[in-house]
Amino acid sequence: MRTEPFPSLPQGFSRRDVIALMADIGRDIGLGPRLTDILTRLIGCTDPDAWIDPTKEPIFYGRQESFAQKLGISTRQLRTHEKTLLKHGLMERRTAANGSRHGSTGLGLVLTPLIERFTDLLSVREARDERYARMKALKATRSVRWATFRDELARLSAEDLLCDDVQEMISERETWPRTDTLLSMGEARLSQHIDAATDLCTRLSIWIENHADSSCEPEETFRSYIQEDIQMNLSETCNHTVDKQSADKSAHAKYPAPGPDGPVDCREKEIEAETLALQGLFSGQYGLDHAVSLASEDFKFEMQVRHGDRPDYAFVEAANARIAPLGINITAWAAACDRMGRVRAALCVMLLDANRDHPTAPVMNPGGALRGMIKAHNRNKLNLIGSLIGLHRRRGL
Repeated sequence: MRTEPFPSLPQGFSRRDVIALMADIGRDIGLGPRLTDILTRLIGCTDPDAWIDPTKEPIFYGRQESFAQKLGISTRQLRTHEKTLLKHGLMERRTAANGSRHGSTGLGLVLTPLIERFTDLLSVREARDERYARMKALKATRSVRWATFRDELARLSAEDLLCDDVQEMISERETWPRTDTLLSMGEARLSQHIDAATDLCTRLSIWIENHADSSCEPEETFRSYIQEDIQMNLSETCNHTVDKQSADKSAHAKYPAPGPDGPVDCREKEIEAETLALQGLFSGQYGLDHAVSLASEDFKFEMQVRHGDRPDYAFVEAANARIAPLGINITAWAAACDRMGRVRAALCVMLLDANRDHPTAPVMNPGGALRGMIKAHNRNKLNLIGSLIGLHRRRGL
């Protein structure tokens, strides 16, 4: 007579969790859809308490003929499937000499090995999910590389595009696998492809820098991505009495120039002066550096990791590294890069990340907010300079 307790599931888990786990990872441990279905049905036919009660053991007592009929297969097929599950170490067969099964004597298909391996099987799911997350991150990186190559080509003149070196790089880019096939490539192959894509983008960038005189446009800077926002300032209603036209008198002959009408110390003029100063701060050569100074600590860390890269490249890569922690879908990130350009899309991510701790209107759903910014950009309503100025003031810089 057994004196030791039977294995039981960790606290908080039940038979239902075992069924869900096996249905989820069946393919990951080498089970096909049919075997996974049979195993989960076997588990579902056991006593629920046997999975959590150390005085009981989960055993399937049903007759093969009856169970095969429920599954819609022959007894011989079921017997073959049971042997396969035994080989995988997911259960044990404990029967009488003639193969019979009896509930009163504890004879049948014993599923205790599933309890003993439950923690390891949970690790299988966790490892798979982590691998899938890495694959999604690699896919997002490929989207950035695609946009990088496209934007770099846009800097070239028609004559430069016909150069043999450029045409060779374009041909290499055309061999890249389609986006919808990336997740099926496997992590190793996808990583190799990303490395090759990165190398191609770097070679094109170096070629452009070495042929700067023949390019039709100067190298893009941070300013070029936010240029249309420069004219959008933050205003405030004047808080000072303004000279008004007297009744029954002719209109003034000269109209004042556009702008605040109050005196020098008017609050509206103070706001305008500050806004104009900040607009200058966010434009020009140092605009990117100042924008990064407003970022979250996590974003700054990603920038520090890439301190040796070109600033705009490092900025885009830092944003790309933050999309997964922020819960931003890769399709939203790819759409932002495609619609706005890489640096503007990265700036949106930086702003969303930095405003998660906003005192009155924190960003709770960065992914949804990014899609909203894309829509605003499509309507020419996206004011990044205004957002940067607001963040600057909130930081107290």
